[in-house]
Amino acid sequence: MTTSLVASSLRTSQEQPVAIELKRPVVVFDGGNRTLQWIDPANKPRTIPAFIKQIDPTWEEATPDEHSVVISSGNEHFCLGAVARDMKGTPVFQDNKCELAKKLVLAAIEPNPGSTAVTIGRLVIALPNSRNKADVSELKKIEGTHQFTRNGQRITAVVHEVKPIDETQAAYKYAMKREIFRSRRNSNGVLDLGGGTGIARLYSAGGSLIREADAVLPGTYDLARRIAARINSQLSTSPDLSQIMDGIERGDFELGTSGFCFQEAFNKAREDWLADIRGELKTRWNQWTSEIGEVLIIGGSACLAEPLEEATKGRFKIARHPQISNFSQLISLLGMASV
Repeated sequence: MTTSLVASSLRTSQEQPVAIELKRPVVVFDGGNRTLQWIDPANKPRTIPAFIKQIDPTWEEATPDEHSVVISSGNEHFCLGAVARDMKGTPVFQDNKCELAKKLVLAAIEPNPGSTAVTIGRLVIALPNSRNKADVSELKKIEGTHQFTRNGQRITAVVHEVKPIDETQAAYKYAMKREIFRSRRNSNGVLDLGGGTGIARLYSAGGSLIREADAVLPGTYDLARRIAARINSQLSTSPDLSQIMDGIERGDFELGTSGFCFQEAFNKAREDWLADIRGELKTRWNQWTSEIGEVLIIGGSACLAEPLEEATKGRFKIARHPQISNFSQLISLLGMASV
């Protein structure tokens, strides 16, 4: 063995193991009506369908993939995402998201690569109303130590602080910071179009949330219901609303694998749906109308509001970014990371 090889061997034997960073200062999670979203340890936004399915591991098998997460926690076993949807699980919007949060959030609690433990300094979670003490109390239960299995990996996690944030607030702050709103001298609004419901809020020129202006609006579930009413007579059985929403999301407007196309019904139902949303906001925001600059449309269903954007000549505008696909869906998540 040459002198150089001996020296190299000695250095190798004396090297200490590389330290793995256990701490993640901020983890963000948005348990929306149609999707569950978070940013993983590689700083990559993750989006999976918002479905949950309790499973019995003695006879049911659920396999994780890019759009699915499988969890075992104590005596509970469940899957989230596409596999839960395919196994006829429950859509999240049919339940209380805050009560489900302690299960849903486990999708986002991941250690850094090479580790099975993680310490989270602050876990930011979006919820409809941060003043709802019962909902905040449910979220605060996530603080503490958790031991569970995520996609086959045994994990020990410590969550030091859960920070609830109102839906739309992170998107508003992000939009102001990136100058997406044209004017800072006016009140501006955010319209978040989701699956179960939509929510619209106004913010003062100084950035304060105007609580009196809060409006809860029908989401794409209501749009699907309107479409179902139009096509029901053409089918032998009542259409599945989830399949209608999936067809809208894909853009092929097909009902499952039946080959039935409901695009014509969609066009007419969407017109009525958006008219009702606009009418409700006109009534709700009447006293602030002259002060509103723009309303930013965000959420997984934002793209459906293009006719509203055109009708208002851009006063209502869909959140777009030239370099980020699905920006209208991700803007809240990006904003939460800097809260």
